[in-house]
Amino acid sequence: MTEHHTVWDADACIEDLMAARSADMPASLQAPGSVLYLLIDPFLGDPVLLAPIEEDLPAEELNAQRTRAWQRPTFATRLPARLGMDPALAPYLVALEGVDDPWMDTSLQWAIQETVQTWQIDLPSPVAHRVGGWLQSSAQGTELAAHLTEWFRLRTQHPTSARYLRLADRRVLSLTRHVLGDATLSACLHPVQRWHWLDAHAAWATLSANVPQLVADDHTHRVPAQRLPIFDTQQWALMAQGPGIHRQMAQSIAQRLAQSDCTAPARWQPVTNAQWQAALLSARS
Repeated sequence: MTEHHTVWDADACIEDLMAARSADMPASLQAPGSVLYLLIDPFLGDPVLLAPIEEDLPAEELNAQRTRAWQRPTFATRLPARLGMDPALAPYLVALEGVDDPWMDTSLQWAIQETVQTWQIDLPSPVAHRVGGWLQSSAQGTELAAHLTEWFRLRTQHPTSARYLRLADRRVLSLTRHVLGDATLSACLHPVQRWHWLDAHAAWATLSANVPQLVADDHTHRVPAQRLPIFDTQQWALMAQGPGIHRQMAQSIAQRLAQSDCTAPARWQPVTNAQWQAALLSARS
């Protein structure tokens, strides 16, 4: 039987996905009692500071530039010590004015564009994933940034020269979720109440903090933040294959889109564990 291939329209796909993801946005994004923060990863380019940033710019001046560009408060995380990278490449938070903030729609469109670009596997350079997600928290921005800084410090039982876990790259976050599991991540997510992002299908994904209800109802009780668990040897072996796994995932999606009977991406469900396992097996072969 002859396979029928088709050329899909990336711009039309982005437009359809934008309409769909705006319509099926998690209802919890509008929950009261928390601030909505946009997480940005400027590692491959800042979405609003388009001019080259002066190397080793003082943190106060860098934050002032970001605050002026966004017209919103911004809060920088810190890279692990002795990493040898410019501090300006560290992820940072933007405090949005709720889900109706114009930056919400803009950042959602950026995230969709980034994901769709990864499905075009013939691109000559890596696709920057600048939108790390949308975080809800009642914590102050500086406190939340400090918590994320701890999460970004890689800890593993397996000897490695790697120090930085780029969870602000939502592909890394998605793989970490697959490797560690929801229960493990939810148990140490606080003071993040919910972390929303788009997965490799450009479908909504959400992690929610698991805080005992009696504690959650008692606003005078301060729950201490927790570090991300240490990756054991087997878990780190999976994480270390991340680039190959993400590449295989993108190739699988590209092959699906080339089929004439492919369901529109706007109707795709989130990536399943079976799809993660298939990408992992392909990356190993």
